[in-house]
Amino acid sequence: MNMQQDNLPDIHILEGGVGKHLQFTSLLDDLTVLKKICIMSAWPELFKHDKRVALSTPLHILPLHDHTHTFFNNYWNVFYNEPYRSNFLKGDCHIIDYWRQMYDLPDNDDKRPNFSINERREKELEKDIMKLGKFILVQFTGGQAAKMENYDSENHGRNYNQGQEVVNLLREALPGVNIIVFGHDNEQEPLLNTMAFNNFGGNPKFVDKIDFMILAKYCVSFISIDSSLQHMCSNKPFNKKGVVLWGTSKPEMFGYTQNKNLISDYPYCVEIDPKKIVDEFLNQEMS
Repeated sequence: MNMQQDNLPDIHILEGGVGKHLQFTSLLDDLTVLKKICIMSAWPELFKHDKRVALSTPLHILPLHDHTHTFFNNYWNVFYNEPYRSNFLKGDCHIIDYWRQMYDLPDNDDKRPNFSINERREKELEKDIMKLGKFILVQFTGGQAAKMENYDSENHGRNYNQGQEVVNLLREALPGVNIIVFGHDNEQEPLLNTMAFNNFGGNPKFVDKIDFMILAKYCVSFISIDSSLQHMCSNKPFNKKGVVLWGTSKPEMFGYTQNKNLISDYPYCVEIDPKKIVDEFLNQEMS
């Protein structure tokens, strides 16, 4: 074995959305015990401020020519363990357990993300966040919304269409708590009596989706479908508990046990009584 090569970092290639990338951070402590690692991903900014990651670089398609070989020769191992192109799709294990098996890592019952936030950006937003007082984060639509014109019709398996009813009940139960909506402008009609801080509207000081990783640290709790927000708020250092709404996807594959996971009454859409959601949310907060 060439000692110089052995000292090279590994590189891990990740595809997909924000939530999937955040779930991968559950592995970082174990992956970096013996090796420096780099990550090539669709969301490089998620890893940019993580001290465990030597380099975070954008995902791009590299044709197989000399330039490609030169690039990847800077790394000892190139890993591409993609769950969505594997036996994971059979639905009989959690995504974290799949990755751990593929990387030959020890089992761990704690499957929560474990990511770092941009401390400089947190400092910039601190005063504005403090002005919010107590607040709840909610997400009722999600996925690749920014790329779709007819998002509701394309994603009925994950979207929750009674978000306004949930907000109204929360307002009655918790009149002194602000409700902030996580989402894109093309995902849903604006919800009344809420605040919208996102990169497509609302307060311009919150410039992108990644800022919600910081907001998640300060929220009282959250209500979310199976999408980015549940992974942000479930970050291990934040120690938050919330309510997650499930339709076609399953908590056994993507969820976390500290949250209250509510399963839809129907298998092909998210149909859950708004009162049940709010009652479970309030019970979660009281506990």
